[in-house]
Order: sequence, then C-alpha cells, then structure tokens
Amino acid sequence: MNISDAAYNTVHDYPGGSNALAPRLGIKSPAVLNSKVNPNTETHHLTLIEASKLMELTNDFRILQSLNAQHGKVAINLPCIPECRDTALTDLVLSLGMGGGDVYSLFKEMMTDGRITRGEAMDMSKVIHQLHVVLAELGAQINKCVDE
Repeated sequence: MNISDAAYNTVHDYPGGSNALAPRLGIKSPAVLNSKVNPNTETHHLTLIEASKLMELTNDFRILQSLNAQHGKVAINLPCIPECRDTALTDLVLSLGMGGGDVYSLFKEMMTDGRITRGEAMDMSKVIHQLHVVLAELGAQINKCVDE
C-alpha cells in the first residue's frame, strides 16, 4: 500500500471517519480532512504533524508502515518496562535493532554475487560479535531492573 492510500484508509476506516477525526486533529471541517487524504487532490495535503497525530489518535500505523516499506526500513515497538524506565536499556534495545539491520544488509550485500568470500565471512563475524556484546549488555541491564 502506498502512503497516500494508507492515509486515506486510516481516516476512512476509523469509526466516524473524517467527521470524528477532523475536530480532534484541529482541522476546520471534515471536508478539508477528506481533501487532505484524497490521493487525487492536488491542493490539500497532510502535514507531518497531522499524520503523526492521526496515527496517535487512531492507533493505526499504516502510514508509518508504508513510509518504512518505501524506504526499506521497519519500525519496532519500544519495550514498555514500567519497573525500569532506564534510557540506557531503551538505547540498548534500539542498538540491537539497528545491529540486526546491519546483519540483514550485510547478508544481502554478501549474497549479490551468489558466493561468500573469506573477507565477507569475517565482516559478518564482526557484526554478529557486536550483536552478542549488545545482547549480553541487554541481559545485564534487564537483570538490574528486577525487583529483588
């Protein structure tokens, strides 16, 4: 699904559609919101702030998923750990996700010619080792959060 279709469907699949969402988004009329999400309208467009608020209000992330797909990215939900609101823990989880992306990117690049060289294998080993380091640190940080 493209971004325009995702925005259109986000509004029109929401109970009450643009009538319910326009006032909550601070848009003057449902007709204006309909124009903003209509892929055939050239004069009105959602702003990034409106798109973000739309996703927040509807809990519908098709716009974000479409953006990610267009750019070859993925979004992950951040962990919600009420017992431990440590930003270091969140940073570790994010670096793990980013490192995982490195594994996928490197693997894809490695396989473009259908063979794996010694150098490519060594590069992959380094990335995997870094993931092990981050996983070990994540395990240690999580254990720090446990109430004894």
